[in-house]
Amino acid sequence: MTDLVTRGQLDLLAQTVAAPAAELESLARLGADDIRALRERISALLYDAHADTFARVSKLAPLIPNALAAKVALKAVPPEVAGRAGGAIGIDHPDRAAGLLGALTTTYMADAAPFLDPRAIAVLAPRIPAAVLIPAANELLARRDYVTAASFLDHAPDELIADFERGIDDDAGLLRTAALSSSAERLAHVIRLLPPGRRDRILRAATSGDTATALAGLSVLARLNSDIGRELCDTLFSGPDVETGILFTAAHAAGAQGELLTCLAALDDSVLTGLAQLPALAERETVEKLAAAAGADEHRTALLAIASYGGEELRGWIAATLPEPADQLTEAAR
Repeated sequence: MTDLVTRGQLDLLAQTVAAPAAELESLARLGADDIRALRERISALLYDAHADTFARVSKLAPLIPNALAAKVALKAVPPEVAGRAGGAIGIDHPDRAAGLLGALTTTYMADAAPFLDPRAIAVLAPRIPAAVLIPAANELLARRDYVTAASFLDHAPDELIADFERGIDDDAGLLRTAALSSSAERLAHVIRLLPPGRRDRILRAATSGDTATALAGLSVLARLNSDIGRELCDTLFSGPDVETGILFTAAHAAGAQGELLTCLAALDDSVLTGLAQLPALAERETVEKLAAAAGADEHRTALLAIASYGGEELRGWIAATLPEPADQLTEAAR
């Protein structure tokens, strides 16, 4: 089984150390929390190694008008250097740094954003005006730089989340950004801030046909252990068969049966009834891999419910894979 949260943390770590995520796969055994702690420690060490250099730059910040500093940066300072130096300025002079960002172009900010010290993002995000940050966020999503966008999402105040909702139309991009949120509690809080209609629209992007977006949707839902999580699972899995089937196909392809089972366990029986007829569950390999991943009692219960609503062939595949399910299948079918 693939842990999608761990995969997301590996993506974040890969950007931090400027390495392909595939080269870090061996670290997956550490789990999401330990990878996050490792990433934060490495990031701090990398930025602190140049602290003296950037401290000298930071001391000059109060002496140079924002308009002049922005003009010089756009003409003579590579975005990577500006991002790294901007972290020091942001921590030492947060209000000044926020004003300076407003004088830069959207493209330049998007180029520099991946190189900001994450500790500076925590300071700057609440201070940057929405009118400045939203165009840059749209540019990051257009580039599919969800890792950088997630860093800002994690630190955005509630008012900025509301501005993001109004100013960003890329539903799939928002879903993939949300899936990289480092905290399940933060993720749930952000989702609760969204208007129900927009929240459902973003979630339904998971069924657009793109595997990565489908996995992002499953990852988000699997982390919401609350009433809103059950509500959203019902919303997503109650769609047309062709859309719901995309979620099963993506989970099967990526080994994300664990997240899919967590979502299934949150569904009402009325929804599970319809799932038993999905074309995706007419594939023996898909069903058997799903059943093999059902370790938790609630996972088994959901699969047994689906089996009881399905045909004899589906029941047979599940019965052959789950340990000793015969009595429960017989009882569920009554």
